[in-house]
Amino acid sequence: MKRFITLFLLLSVTCPSLVLAWGFHDAMEYGSPIVAVTPKSSAMGGVWSMPSGGPASIFLNPAELSTMDGTMITVGTGLIQWNTYTYGADEFTQILSGTILGTATAAVGFRLTDRISLGAGVARVSDFGFEGESLEIMLEGPGRYKVYAVNNLDSRGSLWEVNTGMSFELSDWLIAGASGGLRSGSGSWIRVYNLVYESVPNDTTSLDWDELDFCAHIGFLLPFEFGTFGISGTNASGRYRSRVAIGYQKDLEILNGSTLGFEVDVQSIEEDNPAVSGKFFAVFLNMIPSVRSIYSVGFDRASDYTRSGLCLSTGACIDLGRIDLDMAISWRSRSRAGFSFPEPNLDNIDDSGTYYNIGLNWRP
Repeated sequence: MKRFITLFLLLSVTCPSLVLAWGFHDAMEYGSPIVAVTPKSSAMGGVWSMPSGGPASIFLNPAELSTMDGTMITVGTGLIQWNTYTYGADEFTQILSGTILGTATAAVGFRLTDRISLGAGVARVSDFGFEGESLEIMLEGPGRYKVYAVNNLDSRGSLWEVNTGMSFELSDWLIAGASGGLRSGSGSWIRVYNLVYESVPNDTTSLDWDELDFCAHIGFLLPFEFGTFGISGTNASGRYRSRVAIGYQKDLEILNGSTLGFEVDVQSIEEDNPAVSGKFFAVFLNMIPSVRSIYSVGFDRASDYTRSGLCLSTGACIDLGRIDLDMAISWRSRSRAGFSFPEPNLDNIDDSGTYYNIGLNWRP
């Protein structure tokens, strides 16, 4: 019996669809958000409000456009390797894993006047890929369980943003920015529902979906002498969650002008129990000639959580003259409640994803 459950125990179809995770429900609902728009934002722990995107800041905090000295073009891409660990009664464990395309970003920004900057671009913001099983497990007796039904799901799809934005230097201590455009994508899924112990035909359902929603980002940078504050936010749409982020960073006189900072962001802000994450980051300038090294550590707490997960990130920005080469590796984990077993033998599900990102910034 133990081998049987160990072999088949996966994420139950009764798992809440509001959680953020790589898994069965997300493939049909909101997908898995990609929190690494650029390699630098990934290396800084997936920041949204602090400067990390250059022209790609139209997807994060569009106020950052004003920090560019002139025209800049940025492109980036990456992969995500994800793992899901399901822990059930009597220490039963099941592991799923996979590798998917992560971010894919291209953007351009330039100064229109001394105080106004513009930007435009496209970015992949969510993935809906999943191929695997999800189980319904029922109680037979004290300490005895069986798989009642098996769901097989094959899902494909992506969500993209196409945005244009503008930033305004309103004063020496206030920069405001806004961007907007379309959040669109398409996908499909096929689900086969099999009742294990009943001689009935499998129930097959499928869906082809297309999304076309308006998206908006707003942001502010407040550069004071004692440090810079950042605030940014984006709206929810049909298959994407809302987000608000607040951060602070301080440029140091020591360590060649390096930067220390932190950020906290809240996802699904309209929910009673939103997801929350935070990160502390450090950007070290010229510790190695022409190289900026970045390190970050933080936490990730899902909306339906059992404990907070850990986030670790690192990266490097290499100055090659008119071109900067950016690279980053970011590992993010999360632990949440699950329902593969009935009360009182609830399991928990740990999710983790490793982001591998690379990008180029060109100043023509």
